[in-house]
Amino acid sequence: LMYDLLVGTVQFKLHPNDKVHNWGRILVRLVPPSDFKRKSAEMSALRILSENPTVAQHPHIPKFQIDSAMSKFKGMFQGKDAVSRVLAELHTFLTKQSIRSMLNFPVASIESTSPAVMTLRRPKSFFDYRLWVIPRISDYSQSNFKLDVQNCAAVNIPMAQIQAFASKPLAPIKLESYVVYLNRTQLRMPTVSGAVPFNLSASKASRTHCSEATTQRISTDIQKYAHSANNETTPTLIGFTPSDIDALHSNPAALSNAISQLGALIKALNGLMEFDRMSLGNLMNRALAIATSDERSDPTGGVTEECNFLRFRLGQISEREPTVWFELLVASILSSTAEQDIRSLNPYLSGSAYNTVNSLTVVAMLASIRIGQSHRALAGLSN
Repeated sequence: LMYDLLVGTVQFKLHPNDKVHNWGRILVRLVPPSDFKRKSAEMSALRILSENPTVAQHPHIPKFQIDSAMSKFKGMFQGKDAVSRVLAELHTFLTKQSIRSMLNFPVASIESTSPAVMTLRRPKSFFDYRLWVIPRISDYSQSNFKLDVQNCAAVNIPMAQIQAFASKPLAPIKLESYVVYLNRTQLRMPTVSGAVPFNLSASKASRTHCSEATTQRISTDIQKYAHSANNETTPTLIGFTPSDIDALHSNPAALSNAISQLGALIKALNGLMEFDRMSLGNLMNRALAIATSDERSDPTGGVTEECNFLRFRLGQISEREPTVWFELLVASILSSTAEQDIRSLNPYLSGSAYNTVNSLTVVAMLASIRIGQSHRALAGLSN
């Protein structure tokens, strides 16, 4: 088949303007290296014809003729077949002086060998060595975490939400309407005594200087603990204080109020959790849009820079350029080189845009934490 394609016996075309010789040459180049490099008359003939289309299309070049059954039977005794016969005819044809002058033999190319060691200069910008850039987190040693409040306001994150995350995450449901703080007396709990519950004065070992100092320290710690315990307050659901619980058995109105209070609290928690889930999705999508330059707030450059930016975006879509995913943004919060790690994936991400991405990621994590807190509160109420 390859020989017939090279000499034009088989007219195989996908397009009317196709050259049959090119299809034969493609098949020759697809021959396994073990066969292509083997020294044989058949392979030599195919290599010569593939590199010399003018000779292959010569009108007097020998054609491959398939023998009939009787010819094959006679060839068995004469030691000749169709392949050996066309090779002999091709040898006679190619050794003619007029044909030999038309042959061009390709120069053997030297195979490229990669050096054992490659030295790279330190990149001067995020545009250098793009093929070497991979998504990674350098370390997890960040100890100081900052949230830019002004940046959050610029991306329409309410200040009230930030204040709630920093103090009482469930503040948006107005906790003071559902919770009251009671002291130990109101909870009908005894006061904690500030006296040491044991006496070691009769022991001889307690009269040493170190023992007396230790005893005094224990006494001081117990007094401080008793003072703290007696003055602390415990949050309790309105309608479920000890006095309210006593009234539930005899006062139907108190029972109805308690049930209404629980229903209102469950409704408020479900509403807050639904709001946080929507906010979490919006925050995640917004952070990814800015990190991948789907959304750009930075001023655009000239025509050349915009063309380069479009090439970069096409590289992201075709997976030739690395892209950011949300889990990577979350992990980068713990990195001491977070900005370097994320901006190296997108050289068109400015410092201010990265700060916006970081703020959105942090607020998204705070929202997810509050979702978990609301879920635990609902689980406790259902029990």
